[in-house]
Order: sequence, then C-alpha cells, then structure tokens
Amino acid sequence: MRTSKPFATISYNTEKFLEVKLKKLINQGILDFYAYIKHLPEEDELKEHIHLWVVPSELIETKVVLAELQEFDKNNPDKPPLGCIPCVSSKFDDWYLYGIHDKNYLATKGQARKYSYQPDEVKNSNAIYLRELVHKIDRSKFIGVERIKNAVADGVTYEEMVCRGQIPVQLINQYRVMYEIMFAGGVGVYRGDRVTHTPKDAETGVQLIDPETGEIIRQTKPKNKRKSKEV
Repeated sequence: MRTSKPFATISYNTEKFLEVKLKKLINQGILDFYAYIKHLPEEDELKEHIHLWVVPSELIETKVVLAELQEFDKNNPDKPPLGCIPCVSSKFDDWYLYGIHDKNYLATKGQARKYSYQPDEVKNSNAIYLRELVHKIDRSKFIGVERIKNAVADGVTYEEMVCRGQIPVQLINQYRVMYEIMFAGGVGVYRGDRVTHTPKDAETGVQLIDPETGEIIRQTKPKNKRKSKEV
C-alpha cells in the first residue's frame, strides 16, 4: 500500500526486536511516530500479538516497513520469519480505544473482551504527541453506552427502551447486543462479526481487515449451488 497517512498493522514480532526496528525507522526519517500495545491472547486466541500504529514521514510503500520487521524465529528456524499482517489506513481514535479494549468503545461495536489495558501500556516514540492525540478523542458517541448501562442498572428492559424511543432505529440490533453484554456482566469474549487474530481453530473463508480496529473480518466464501439433475 502506498500512503502518506497513518496506518496500522498487527505484529507477531518479539517486543524487543520490534522496538529496535521502529526506532531505526524513526532515525532514518521513514516514520515520524509510532505507538504499539501488546495484547494477551483472549479465550479464543492462540498467542500474544502487538497492535501497531505509525505515522509515516512522507509518501511510502508500507511493504518497506513490513520488510524491515521480518524477524528470524530462532525457536522455529524452519518456519517463515515473524512479522506483521498487511497494513491498513487507520484513525488513531479507533486504534487507541480498541487497543486498550475500552469497554464503552467495544460496546458501541457490539463486542466485549476479557482483558482490558491501561493507557500507560501504550509504548510510543513521543509521549507529548501521544497525549495530544488521546486528548482529542471524541467520546461524545459513548452517551448511548451510558444510557444502556443506566437502564441495565435500573432494571429497564431493552423492549421498554425501544418503546421510549431511547434506541436509534438504525442501530437497534447493535444496541441489543450491547444491552445483552452489559446485562450478562460483560464477562468473556464477544466479537460480533469478527474473528480472532490468532484463532485456536482453523478459520475458513477470505480474511479481510477492519480499517478501524485492525481486527480480522471473515468473509465466508459463497457455497457452490448444486445443479439440478436432469430427468
């Protein structure tokens, strides 16, 4: 991908290797800024991974960054090197809020996670710039989340909320999932229409990447239609 805009990827590198390489790219003037956060495997995931967000200093080919992050795996010398999945354009707000597994943000996506993370777990190349980016995040869209939380706490059913006009019609199914997650206490993992980055079981179909969160979206291959037998 050729771009001058911020982009994101998911890295399976060792953290030490990743940080050394990112600093090198900063010093070479290829990147202006980077931030990343390490995620533990969720209940349906196989291994740890790192969510990475970078700002290029100029128009670049993202494959240049991916090539730099190819890491020899000394524990599995016969396997392909460690590295990253394809890069996608990314907005910081979505990347950051998903990165720390902000419960309110996930709820607006109709999702939930077992693990959540602290802001200071986001490693970066410029703390002042990171604070500025975080400060600019628009959290007004979470008003609906607070409304759902209050309804659950007060014992108001979802159907009552719909009848009162508290649920946007275009988001009625999404908000229902949010209500059910909160009613159940938000325990465990719920991904909606997403699949894991490192699935424990083999996934079928074509895998696409969500440009907002960096998550993998599975798009199932169409089934072959059976031809009717001639009589």
